[in-house]
Amino acid sequence: MKFDKILITIAIIIGMFFLYYYGIERILASTYFDDYLQMQGVEEENIESKELFKDWKRGGYNMKVIYSDKKDYTYYYHYFLTTKGRNEERKFHVVDFYVVKDGCVLDEPYPSERKKQAPD
Repeated sequence: MKFDKILITIAIIIGMFFLYYYGIERILASTYFDDYLQMQGVEEENIESKELFKDWKRGGYNMKVIYSDKKDYTYYYHYFLTTKGRNEERKFHVVDFYVVKDGCVLDEPYPSERKKQAPD
């Protein structure tokens, strides 16, 4: 009887872990991506395709976005629930991104967003 209670407790703990790791974190990432894109002024009609997938190497989730007006560019947004670097405070809901064109990662500032400099 005592052994059964221990097995049930372990099964509940493992079940809660998988519920968080796959379910809740994915929902948080999806919700935060939608809020992040809205804060950036992106309209839903401007998004041609959007794909959310787990990043097993760095943790968190990746969102692959292709905009209908910039079909040559693929935007990869990476969501971390929490991060903490060396000598830094813990940060929650962190999003970073990079842009890919023709298989190459572009450096900042990205060509379509480069500000024109005034002539000297």
